[in-house]
Amino acid sequence: MLPRIGASKLISTWLLVTFGASLVSWFSGHWLAGWVALSPSEVWSGQVWRLGTWILVEAGPYGLMITLVSIYKFGGELAPRWGDRRLRRFILHIALAAGLVTVLGALVSDHAWHMSRCGGMAVGDALCIAWARQYPTSEIRVWGLLALSGTKLVWVTAGFTIMMALAYGPFVMAPELVACLGAAYYPRAWLTR
Repeated sequence: MLPRIGASKLISTWLLVTFGASLVSWFSGHWLAGWVALSPSEVWSGQVWRLGTWILVEAGPYGLMITLVSIYKFGGELAPRWGDRRLRRFILHIALAAGLVTVLGALVSDHAWHMSRCGGMAVGDALCIAWARQYPTSEIRVWGLLALSGTKLVWVTAGFTIMMALAYGPFVMAPELVACLGAAYYPRAWLTR
């Protein structure tokens, strides 16, 4: 059963901000994305807010749809279980870790130094893996074709992200790789405080 919109203030706000910020970015010629994107060269120039804001804007409609569905489905089911405060802390830890590793990795790659990333694929991956860890015996259908238990969903999500890293390069997919790793090994004790 899917959660109701409005059941969690965090999820409702997050959906609204991501949707609204993405639309503003699209209709402003991606001006907003230019100010919030994870850009290693800009972070090293002092624009540290980018470490946390890059997850709030999607560059295209397909990515926006996937991100919103992930926040609604996985975040919406985790919020009542964990509470908004713990879920917010989890997402901030994952987003900041992904941003920091990406920015540090850019020191060894000229290509990564000049890249600019927006989007919630990393957050979608992290929420999916967190949901799978929280509900290891629950089953989810992927595209109505493939039924996966929570435990298998962790491996499929990580495997898909690794496959994309092989196709596009590890520096391009660094935020997603770190998000998967962080969500898979996030200490359960941090979720109970």
